[in-house]
Amino acid sequence: MSPVRRMLRILPLTTVAFLIGCATVPEIQPAPCPPPSDVIVTGQMDDMMQYYDSLRRQSPPELAKIHERVKQNFGQNKSDANRLRLVLLLTLPNTSFRDIPAALQLLNEWPRDPKQANNLQSFRNLLAALLTDQQRSSNNLDEASQKLKEEQKRADTLQHQIDAIKSMEKNLILIEP
Repeated sequence: MSPVRRMLRILPLTTVAFLIGCATVPEIQPAPCPPPSDVIVTGQMDDMMQYYDSLRRQSPPELAKIHERVKQNFGQNKSDANRLRLVLLLTLPNTSFRDIPAALQLLNEWPRDPKQANNLQSFRNLLAALLTDQQRSSNNLDEASQKLKEEQKRADTLQHQIDAIKSMEKNLILIEP
């Protein structure tokens, strides 16, 4: 195998390696454990976790019906609970209505009331941060995939040019007596 051909095969792999190496992975620092009395989750937050757990067990057709119903409920009553139900539905994986940007918009439009700092507000902040990070990672992956495709096309073009030059060389050798 010629060095040029070997180099063309390695080029896409090294490009991907460089692109992956450029992505920064933030180091997650474990949060200190709160005292046991602060760990108890009750009220709306507990209800939302049970709601999400029940959603994960539903079939796709049933989830589509639930999505429409929750969307209508939110249109009629923009309460924190209805907003969070819709956000949880929009973030469910492997669904036809999954829409991270719409979920982020709902979270960012959530009215902030400093007097009412409750579990849902804290969960909203956590979810917004996680979804923003997920969207950023997804965008980085899309960009890297596009660059890889471009590099693969470029490598294919170069390979065709090399093959054409080799063919010309063979023809010249055959012509020269």
